[in-house]
This record gives sequence, structure tokens and C-alpha cells, in this order.
Amino acid sequence: MEDLEALLHRGAEWDLEGLVREANARLPRYLPQDPGSLRVREAVTARLVRHYTGLGMLDEPLRAGREARYSARHLLQLLLVRRLMAEGHGASALGDLARRKSDAELLAMLEGGVALTANPPTSALSYLSGLREQYRTASPTPLFEALTPDPTPELRWHRLEVAPGLELHVREDFRFPKTPGEGDALMQRLRQRLEALKPRRR
Repeated sequence: MEDLEALLHRGAEWDLEGLVREANARLPRYLPQDPGSLRVREAVTARLVRHYTGLGMLDEPLRAGREARYSARHLLQLLLVRRLMAEGHGASALGDLARRKSDAELLAMLEGGVALTANPPTSALSYLSGLREQYRTASPTPLFEALTPDPTPELRWHRLEVAPGLELHVREDFRFPKTPGEGDALMQRLRQRLEALKPRRR
């Protein structure tokens, strides 16, 4: 299956049914693996896409004559909205979050480059304000940098021997990947870092 970045690059487009098929094929990669709301885990439908668009959660479709066309950006927005809802965020709290983000920010949020957790609300209004502010100020950062903040003396580290000569150090506040997509992105970055350490042949 072609990755999302490649779809963006080539300017992929679908009709509504094509977008629904594409979203349903990719959704398991981006939903949290913890059992959550069964309703959020239901398949995406054309009616649901129109509903999200009507609520202002997704960009309006492109027009080709009388036909509505959906781009890779629409797919990113739809996957992100479904993921955030599976994590417990309500539609009213999300508002137009996905519409305000750039393609790069949407991709980073889906692939795990940006934390997608919110603090528990003190009241409904402060929760909504805090959530919107959190996503308004969030910017995509490389996953590896996000995983290695400055250590604090109060936190413990766990040392794991992965293979002879290779150790992995994990701080107790490490945010483990919630989705297969986040896990894949983390493993890809680890592979890249290990490849950079390989001795060069002369």
C-alpha cells in the first residue's frame, strides 16, 4: 500500500466511495490498539464523511464539474479525526482542528511525531480551550527528538540489552506507541540511526 506522503506528493484523488475505501483500508494502522469505543471502530461510510464535512471537521470536497473529488489531504484529515475520536476526544472538542493543520502537520500527528493526549478537563470550557490551544501551538517535531527530551533527575531509566553490543535505554516517562503506525515510524527512525553508525567500507 502506498504511504500517505507518496499519495500527497502525487496528488491522489478519489470520488467519495474511493475515499471511503481508502480510509477503511488504512484506518487500522492509525487507531489506538487499546479497546475503545466500538462506535469509533466502525467502518467509515460516505454518510459519515458528509457529516464530518458538514460539521466543518474536513475541508469541503474539490469539484470536477458536478462530481465531488477528495484529495490525499481529505484522507489525512479523516484518519486524524477518527484517531482522535478513538482516543476519546469528542467531535465538538475537535472542531476544525484538522482543517487548520498543514499537510505536514497532519502527517506528523498521524505518524506519532506529535503527542495526541490532552490533560483532564477542569471544566468543559477550559477543556475545550486547552485542547484547541494544544493543537493550535503543536508543530511537527522529529519523533526521535520528541523521545529524547532533557533527562530530569527524578525519572528512572530502564536498560535493556537488545543484542550483544546493543543496549536500549528507556526512561520511565517514555510514551509508548499507541498505534501500529507510530510503532512503525519509531522502528524506522531507530533503523536509520543504526544505519548511520555502521562503519563505512573502504
